[in-house]
Amino acid sequence: MMEQTNNFRSVAQLRTSELFINRIGWWHPYYELSDGQFTYARLSYKGVFKRYDIIECAEDMFTIKRKSLIGRTMLLNRGEDELIGEIEPSVWKRDVKLRMVNGFEANYMFKKLFGRSFTLVNENYGDILEIKQIIWGFKKPFSVTLAPDNQQTGKPDIALLVMIGVHFILVRQAQAAATT
Repeated sequence: MMEQTNNFRSVAQLRTSELFINRIGWWHPYYELSDGQFTYARLSYKGVFKRYDIIECAEDMFTIKRKSLIGRTMLLNRGEDELIGEIEPSVWKRDVKLRMVNGFEANYMFKKLFGRSFTLVNENYGDILEIKQIIWGFKKPFSVTLAPDNQQTGKPDIALLVMIGVHFILVRQAQAAATT
């Protein structure tokens, strides 16, 4: 079982722009954002059928839950029930729109048709981060590249943004596996 202590380092203390995601566990895995020395965030799932996911950062704990049983929109909450944003996957594209209560909006998108990198783009900040899938990377399935000026005011915690992107890549992988 996973320990509940918050030993996460703040992304403000980050000294590199290259991070990676560690997959820990086989049957009920959870994922950690790390630079090799420190852990910045953790993504885990709660419920028998992965009903919602939990993102733990140095800042706080967040949950992503479905807004309704049949809808695409998901709610991003601080803790269990304080709404701080909405996440909506596109119908016909692989894009995911993130809208925060504080006015921040961004899109997660695959820039190339058959690309393996998922990029978070904002109108004001440009490319914020890029999550690249590593082929045959079971223990380290993703690498993360942050923009040089990644901690500007008005943006949510960059570790939270990375883990939301990883969550949606994992959701897409599970959907693709279910259709085959």
